[in-house]
Amino acid sequence: MSTLVKICGITQPDQAQQTAALGADFIGINFWPQSKRYVAPSNAAWLKELPATITRVGVLVNPSMEEIETIAGSGLVSIYQLHGDETPAFCTDMEDLGLKVVKAIQVRDDLSLERIADYSVNDILLDAYHPQARGGTGDTFAWALALRFKELYPQRHLWLAGGLTPENVVEAVQQVQPYAVDVASGVEDKLPGIKNMEKVAKFICAAK
Repeated sequence: MSTLVKICGITQPDQAQQTAALGADFIGINFWPQSKRYVAPSNAAWLKELPATITRVGVLVNPSMEEIETIAGSGLVSIYQLHGDETPAFCTDMEDLGLKVVKAIQVRDDLSLERIADYSVNDILLDAYHPQARGGTGDTFAWALALRFKELYPQRHLWLAGGLTPENVVEAVQQVQPYAVDVASGVEDKLPGIKNMEKVAKFICAAK
């Protein structure tokens, strides 16, 4: 099975449509107001116009259950990527509501991996650690930690993020063999949320 591709932090409806046409498997929309790539749910109705070939992922940081239920009721996304300090119990509560959860973990060392055991979530996104930012920094982390994750949790889906680009994603896929790769800043030029569609095309092609 080939590695799946998520293009994250898209803010433009036309670029979302182009990303789907290029063959991406997931599109990530950042619903965290402090993100440089923030899209308000009230301004994201265009997500519903995307073809069924691409799965819509809502990225949130420490949301309340009320926020989750509001977004769920809107039908904007079908996967919820939690990129904050959400507890195992919170994630379980979401799953009990029938919601699909991807839990993002910022990794620094083996200790970062150990706490994943407390989560029931099957899909885990590993990203580079940053003291303030919640993803999209362009920083990488040691892929040896991703391989260690696969040893510890062989039945779980590994989503690999953190500093991936069209130039290094081939090596990442070959070395780590993740379930999915996730990119945001690596397919942008200068403005966060505005993708370079040539880079998007190269990334998808290289990853697959």
